[in-house]
Amino acid sequence: MPFVCKILLFARRALEFSGSSGSPAAKILLREVVLLNSAPYKYEYEYEYHTMRDAALPVMYHEERLPTGYGILTNWHENLEILWFTKGLGRVIIDNVQVDAEPGDLVFINSNCLHRIISVEDVAYYCLIIDRSFCLRSGIPAEKVRIQPRIRDGILRGNYKQIIRVLEEKPPYCEAEAQANILLLLARLYRGFQDDASEPESVGHKHNQLTMVRSAIQFLNSSYQQSLTIDDICRRVGSSKYHFCRVFRAVTGKTVVDYLNFLRCERAQFLLSTGDCNVQEAAERCGFCSGSYFSMVYKRQIGEAPSVTAKRGASQARTGS
Repeated sequence: MPFVCKILLFARRALEFSGSSGSPAAKILLREVVLLNSAPYKYEYEYEYHTMRDAALPVMYHEERLPTGYGILTNWHENLEILWFTKGLGRVIIDNVQVDAEPGDLVFINSNCLHRIISVEDVAYYCLIIDRSFCLRSGIPAEKVRIQPRIRDGILRGNYKQIIRVLEEKPPYCEAEAQANILLLLARLYRGFQDDASEPESVGHKHNQLTMVRSAIQFLNSSYQQSLTIDDICRRVGSSKYHFCRVFRAVTGKTVVDYLNFLRCERAQFLLSTGDCNVQEAAERCGFCSGSYFSMVYKRQIGEAPSVTAKRGASQARTGS
């Protein structure tokens, strides 16, 4: 048997808060669970995409149970991830730093950190993923400030439990209550648990490639409203076009153009969902020069026409729901 036996688990995966697996608003988050034996662990990673369908509550969550010896393959993403361990013993490797976790511990994974999870002893935990853009809009410095990886605090654990309760029970006005609790949790974390340790150094060829892709993604996040070419991005990261495009696709699984379209459509979705602008305005504010091209790309990326999102957002704005 090879040292890694890959098992895809499709049933126990994260559904967005806004729907179930049968709903068009739902997005299933698939992660690979692997069985590790005594042979050396082969380093590999994947960029994880999160499509937040609900502008009012841009979070995803799920509960995970891993038998002893199993783990989640190394991945990274721009969003914040907070784990709450409820059973057994777990180990989280964050940018080559080992964090051992037991029941009651919270583990915070900062934006753009490589991380993987290993079950040391029949582990169970909740995973809460919070949209980076939501944090920045709310004044949470998700990119500039790092939080300590392991947190043992009863008040914060209580905040986390309350968030999970609201997400699972979905009482009236649950979006507002969940959002308030998430912001309270983040405010307390950023006020009292900042990590003063320097960021771990990344070495090796693969880490250099990852650093280049991270830099490109940060540039796209700050400049997606502008008219951008691949040459613009290559100049920013200091790479040739051929090398950059090949590495970007190998790391993220998407071409540069596909990723930029994904980013622009995600931002446009937020604008349309709040009722602040119409389809043409959203297209222009998110860097699309053609309304017809925007509509085509938006439907492919989001799963519905932008006019549908705009209509729903305008209706919710009128009713205040």
